[in-house]
Amino acid sequence: MTDPILAQMAAHRTVRAFLPDPVPTGDIRRVVSAAQMAATSSWIQAYSLLQVTRPAERAALSELAGNQAQVRDAGAFFVVLADTRRHRRIQTERGKPYAHNLEVFLTASIDASLFAQNVQLGFEALGYGTCCIGALRNDVQAVCKVLELPEGVYPLFGLCVGRPAADPGLRPRLATETVWFEDRYPSDDTLREQVREADALAAPYYAERGQSGRDWSGAMARRFDHLERTPLRGDYEAQGASFE
Repeated sequence: MTDPILAQMAAHRTVRAFLPDPVPTGDIRRVVSAAQMAATSSWIQAYSLLQVTRPAERAALSELAGNQAQVRDAGAFFVVLADTRRHRRIQTERGKPYAHNLEVFLTASIDASLFAQNVQLGFEALGYGTCCIGALRNDVQAVCKVLELPEGVYPLFGLCVGRPAADPGLRPRLATETVWFEDRYPSDDTLREQVREADALAAPYYAERGQSGRDWSGAMARRFDHLERTPLRGDYEAQGASFE
């Protein structure tokens, strides 16, 4: 018997074209409430979800994210925040220092990511499509300015939600054995063979989209032959993060 939750997880696809239908507030509340049950380190719940509704601000964020139309056009658009503001305020009001370092930033980012994954799964369970927008990190300080974010609140990525205008199809993933192993990390020879298998799986996916000759390792080689978003550390430090 197929488990409905596992089936929903396996059916995930990234949607970039949306119908103009708005996402009802009731659906958003249901999803966010359920998503809050995600695991959280030491109960700190260091995350927030900021829904951006003003057209001018959505247009500005779209431009910052490389002019991605779905940021403007999806039924709803959210920014996933690693949020340490509540903890900072608690310490201030109790007259105590706020001790923070790289571990605090990582913990908040992990908390926010676990929550956001639940948010995506929840919306998709209701029949919506979703698309994460990592390109908001192209200019973190500009995003903070548009949204008037206070110190200790860090935008990680955007999330588009809406009714899909078309089915983009499933993008294949690495074989399960490539990411799941017992007791020890696999040898480089094993990794090399797994990459060849990933290339064989990716080639028809590219060919179906008019990109014959491309494969997964080639895409990764292009992705990791240069640095991206090098101002990130300074941007987040300006927003109050510490990486000590």
